[in-house]
Amino acid sequence: MSATSVKEARARGEADAAKARLMSTVEEVKERLAPAKLTSDAVQAVKDKSIVMADDTVTAVKDKPAMAAGIATATALFIARKPLFAAVSRWWNKDSSDSDTQHTNNTRARQTAGATEEI
Repeated sequence: MSATSVKEARARGEADAAKARLMSTVEEVKERLAPAKLTSDAVQAVKDKSIVMADDTVTAVKDKPAMAAGIATATALFIARKPLFAAVSRWWNKDSSDSDTQHTNNTRARQTAGATEEI
């Protein structure tokens, strides 16, 4: 073999090796970017993060239970604000209408008592 053919053979061998490495890399990238793989990785990341957040929340509640109770109460009141407001409004209106009725009854009683005194 001549020096040129040895160089050609070596170059072809290097080119084939480079081509094999490139094809291997392309296959790895295809596997990494497959939609199912991306979805699976994203779901696992969310699960891991939610576990960490839940653990942090439990630790915070154990450290400051009064603050946690206050936040829970404020949240419950915020969520139930419309029914609570309606109940208080009904109670308030009922209470004021009872006092108006009592005032009217007292006025009528005085008027009746005054009418009997005149006779």
